[in-house]
Amino acid sequence: MKIVLIGNPTSRRQKPDFPPPGIAYLGAVAHKGGHEVLLKDGGLQNISQIVQDVKDASPDLIGVTCWTIDRQMVWKLCTALQEEVPNALLVLGGPHATMYPEHIFKKTHAFAVIIGEGEETFTELLDALEKGKSLKGIAGIAIRNEAGGAFYTPPHVPIQNIDSIPHPYYNGFRNFSFSHYGGFPPLPRPTAAIISSRGCIFNCSYCASVRFWGRKWRFRSSEDVLNEIEYLVEAHGIRSLYFHDDNFPVNKERAISICKGIINNGWDLKWACCSHVKMVNRKLLEVMVASGCMVINFGVESGSDKILKNINKQQTREDIKRAFGLVHEVGILPRAYLMVGCPGENKSTIDETIELIDRIKPHSSIGATILWLLPGTTIYEEAVKNGYINEDYWLETNEVPYNLQEHSMEELNALRKKLMFGVARKKGGLSPLITFCFKSIYYKYQFSTIFRSLVPKRFW
Repeated sequence: MKIVLIGNPTSRRQKPDFPPPGIAYLGAVAHKGGHEVLLKDGGLQNISQIVQDVKDASPDLIGVTCWTIDRQMVWKLCTALQEEVPNALLVLGGPHATMYPEHIFKKTHAFAVIIGEGEETFTELLDALEKGKSLKGIAGIAIRNEAGGAFYTPPHVPIQNIDSIPHPYYNGFRNFSFSHYGGFPPLPRPTAAIISSRGCIFNCSYCASVRFWGRKWRFRSSEDVLNEIEYLVEAHGIRSLYFHDDNFPVNKERAISICKGIINNGWDLKWACCSHVKMVNRKLLEVMVASGCMVINFGVESGSDKILKNINKQQTREDIKRAFGLVHEVGILPRAYLMVGCPGENKSTIDETIELIDRIKPHSSIGATILWLLPGTTIYEEAVKNGYINEDYWLETNEVPYNLQEHSMEELNALRKKLMFGVARKKGGLSPLITFCFKSIYYKYQFSTIFRSLVPKRFW
């Protein structure tokens, strides 16, 4: 079969950080199965360009990733595909499609939705289509019924041995180069992203990762990860890596084995990852820095123990201070993700966050995201139960709702501004104030995202 897979198009006029991993993995299993595969990154082209390329390819099947953010771009893309490539079968997958398959059938002409983890399900779907078998025997999909609703098959069992999944099929992208992507400041480009594990052992109330990947943390072996790194170094000349895991060092021995592999192979690489503050210790950090780790991103979110408890973060101020102290000592740059508008937020909790950031002195405090109500999260489910929002919202608007159950948008913007200015003022000097001014504009005016790549890396 001839297959085209398309990453969620974006309305933001900025260079993507990395190639879309979802379609790169699905492309790999389709290519392994003997199919002709073309991959299209929706972040690099506009809809008309994508549709023209798809039309030229004359595929038998089109797959599209659908995220909650920018889902309206998927509706537009699918409408255009229906007009220009009417004979191709359409299937959707991804986080938003997984949460609301019936919405997909209302907004697009898709015949099926892949629910959750897709590699094995997609393989089985292609096999059934080729052999003319019924799709009802495939676990993990929703099929459009005659009334336009959904017939659900039983859930697919999560892939236990994720080493069995072939590495991303970058050759499926035309004229592919990692230099087309923004990478991850402050790592040297070109930068490749690696997903070395799936799932999370934590269950923060604002995050949908557990709903999509599951609570069990599944990981690739260090050997498989190192094989992918070797390919990226030799075939693509990458200079740095970003481990795109929710929590890279859950299994510390595996993390150490990967670090030692990088050292023993003589790869002169810089790299970064994300971690929960409870996951790091000195032994691990010393090996990480020796292998080239430059940055660790931590989800600090708040400096208030009350807020941290309210969002089920399973960490305290003391946990945060311990982790940042260790990371500073070994010479890795710690970054702190911050969030505003969590349950119980007020001026006092913002002051606590400002005070904590002054104590832990992150290399960067990454803006201050106002809490969204995202499908699949505990906080969203609570909002539904409280009658604040219902699932028809996603059909009636193209926006993503902020958590306005306790504060107005004006009040939340004021709290964010208070936090950002407070952090900048505590740092002292001109540079933090310039960063504060830039980020204030960046958050207020969406068009400013086109200038992101021009900003010096130290500001991020």
